[in-house]
Amino acid sequence: MKLHITYDHPIPINAFEWTPATYRQSPHVHASLEIGLCLSGKGAFFFGNKRYAASPGDLFIVNNEERHIAQSDPDDPSRYLFINFDAAMLLAEEPGLLLPFSYRSTHFCNHIAGGSALAQELTPWILAIAEELQVKSAGYLAMAKSALIQLCGRLLRHYNGLLTEVERQTMVQSVRQIQSLAALVEQRYREPISLGELADELGLSVSRVSRAFLETTGYRFSDYVSLLRIQSAKQDLTGTDKAVAHIAFECGFQSLPTFYRVFKEIVGMSPIVYRQSIGVAH
Repeated sequence: MKLHITYDHPIPINAFEWTPATYRQSPHVHASLEIGLCLSGKGAFFFGNKRYAASPGDLFIVNNEERHIAQSDPDDPSRYLFINFDAAMLLAEEPGLLLPFSYRSTHFCNHIAGGSALAQELTPWILAIAEELQVKSAGYLAMAKSALIQLCGRLLRHYNGLLTEVERQTMVQSVRQIQSLAALVEQRYREPISLGELADELGLSVSRVSRAFLETTGYRFSDYVSLLRIQSAKQDLTGTDKAVAHIAFECGFQSLPTFYRVFKEIVGMSPIVYRQSIGVAH
């Protein structure tokens, strides 16, 4: 089952607490990346055929490909704090931060034991993100994003040391290719663009770049283009008094019905309702 994630804030980061069922539910996958902190109780966390025991202080790393689900101990149900975020944000900030999430599932340990030096280093940043998004003090969006970058930077330093040189070079090459592709997309997403055209410019095969893009970001190329267009539209809806139709075409959509459909799929409401929800007249 693939979950569709929506975000509660102007930046694509969510923080939420969750208590798993005491029976094993169907595993799921989502395009977003995730880090879970077990706050209390006991249970298990399943990633494909892998099973990890869970106890307070344990951390779990979730990428955008591996099917996963947690389960609570019936006598001592577990409770988690999850930080869920969009890979596109790290891609735009520093693509190398995606390396810890670009693992091949069979060779990766998703579990970081509570009490370990790494868990103690990462936990304060997880709690800081959750607090910023909950309290919403002045500058909270920048603070939450900064804390996430600190968190992922520390993960990068840890996992980078565990890779063989061949693995590291392969992963770095993929990330660099995706960085180049993403840079071209960000320059041209307002125009009609195709993956074939951009792959040709980069000297890569369409199949290679398509697969690498999906593995690294969790997005299909067309979905990523739509995401950039919608992010731009959201900024115009909140920061200008431009007509909705004008915004749609200016952001790269070829028809108004397509814009409305994609906007609602990604944001969860229509462009007009989104503009009204933040107090801007349309």
